[in-house]
Amino acid sequence: MSTIKSKKRDKIKHSANAMLKKNGQAKKGGGGGKGTWGRAGDEYKYDDDEAYLDWKDPNYDYAGEEHGGFYFSSIPAEKVEKAFAASIKMQGLFKDKIREAGKEYFKALDKNEFKQSVADTKMRDSLLFHEIVKEVLKLALDRGDKGLHASSELFRYLMKEKVIDSRHVYKGFYHLFNQIDELTMDCPKAKQHLLYMLECSLLLGLDQKQIDHLKASLKHTTDPKTLKKTKGAIEQCVKEYMDSEDASELVRCFTEMKVPFMGHELVKKAVSIALDRGTREKELVSLVIAEVSGRSVSREEVDKGFEILLQRVEDLHMDVPKILEHLSAFVARAVADEALAPSFLLQVHIQQGDGGYEVVQQAQRLLAKRGATQRLSRVWGPSSGDSIHKLKKNVKDLVAEFFASNDMQEAIQLVKTLPPHFRHEVVKRTFVLALSRQQRELDLCASFLKTLEKHKVIWRTQLERGIARIERNLDDMALDNLKAKEHYAELIQKLNIGPSTTKKEQENTDKKETEA
Repeated sequence: MSTIKSKKRDKIKHSANAMLKKNGQAKKGGGGGKGTWGRAGDEYKYDDDEAYLDWKDPNYDYAGEEHGGFYFSSIPAEKVEKAFAASIKMQGLFKDKIREAGKEYFKALDKNEFKQSVADTKMRDSLLFHEIVKEVLKLALDRGDKGLHASSELFRYLMKEKVIDSRHVYKGFYHLFNQIDELTMDCPKAKQHLLYMLECSLLLGLDQKQIDHLKASLKHTTDPKTLKKTKGAIEQCVKEYMDSEDASELVRCFTEMKVPFMGHELVKKAVSIALDRGTREKELVSLVIAEVSGRSVSREEVDKGFEILLQRVEDLHMDVPKILEHLSAFVARAVADEALAPSFLLQVHIQQGDGGYEVVQQAQRLLAKRGATQRLSRVWGPSSGDSIHKLKKNVKDLVAEFFASNDMQEAIQLVKTLPPHFRHEVVKRTFVLALSRQQRELDLCASFLKTLEKHKVIWRTQLERGIARIERNLDDMALDNLKAKEHYAELIQKLNIGPSTTKKEQENTDKKETEA
C-alpha cells in the first residue's frame, strides 16, 4: 500500500531542527507560537503594562480606575492647570489696564496716549487685542453719541497705526453681541448704540457678510424689563428641575414661555448654576442638555450657550477656581451625548489667548482618551438616570402599599429611606394614585401628607413643591377625572397651604433643608 507524503511536511519549517534559531535557542525562548501558553513567568511580565487594560474586555476591572467607578477623572494635568491659571491672571491684568486706559482716553481724548498705554502692557501677542475693542465700546455705551464718536475715531487711529486690525474689530463686536442681554439691562439703548457703531464698521475693515452676521444675533433682543423677567423665569425653572429632577417638566416650562431664541440662556444658566453645586446637579444638567438639544432648544442655541460660557471663563474663574476642569467636562460630555457637534470645538469663536481656549483644548484631550464616548457618560459619577427611575418606582410602590394596608408607621419608615430632596415626589404620587381610586384614598392622602410633615419627614418646602407640581399638571389630570380640581382644592385646604413664601424666606428654608 503506497502512501502519499505531505508536501507541507517536507517544508523545512516543519522539521525539528527548524524550531531552533541559528544560535541554538528555541524560538521565543521556548514560548511557542499561536495557541500556546507562553513561557513560565510570562504572567508577571505585563503587570504594569496598560496594553491589556481594555475597557471592552468583559473581565476588565473598573475598580482600578480613578474614583473607583466606570468613568475617568476630568482633572487636568498639574502643568496644564498652572499654565491655565497663569493665562487667566495675565488676561485679567491686560483687561484692567485697557479699561483704565479707556477711561483716561474718554477724559483727555488723547489717542497717542492710549496707544502708548497699550504698548506699556508689554503684551507681545495680539490675540487678546479684541479686548481693546470690547472694553472701549463698553465704556462708550454709557457716554452717548459723543462716546461712540470718540471710540470710532480711536479705532480708526489704532488701525492706521497697525495696533489692531479687522479681526480684532469683528471679534470685539462678536463678544459684545453675545453679552447684549446683560448690556441692555445696564444700558437700555445698548442695542441702538451698537447697531450705529456697526454701520460705521465698514470703515474699520469689516465686510458686509460679517456685519449681517453680527446683526442677526440682535434680532431677538427685547426690552430690559421683559428680558429680566424672562431670565428670572428660566433661572427658577432650572432650580426647580434640580430639586424635582424632572426633565420633562423643565422642557414644558421653557416651551410655555414661547422664547425659543432664549435657548442659549437656558443652557448658560443651567451650567452656571451647576458649576457652583455638586456632582448630582452637574449630572442633571448634562442629562437635560442632551435631552433638549435639537428638540426644545435648537442646536444653534446650544452652541451659543456654550460659546458664551467659554468667552466668560476669566470672569467665571473668580467664583469657580476649578472652571478649567468642570467646564471642559461639560463641553466634552455634551459632545459625547451629541448635544454638541464635534466640529463645535474647531469652529467656536475662541482663539489662542482666550480663557476658553484651554478649556476647549482640555475637552479635546478628554474626548481623545480611550473609550471616551462611553466613559464620559460617567464623568460626574454614576449616572442618575437609572436611579431616578428606580426612586419613582419605589415611591409609587410604597404609596400603593400604604393604600392597601393603611399602615402609617411602615409608610413613614419607607419615606425616610428616600433622599430628602426627592420627597416632593411622594406628595405628587400620593395625590395622583388617590385620584384614580375612591374617597377613602383621598382622605388617606391628606392624613398621610399631614403626618409626614408633622413628624418632619417631609419639609414644608418639599410639600409645597409637590403641590406646585400637581397644580401644573391639574388640567391633564382633569381629563381623566372631572373632579380633579375639586379634590385638589380640598387637599390644599386640609394641608393648610397658604400664600407662597417670599423669595428670601424660600432661600433660607432651602438652605436649612440642605444642611439638614
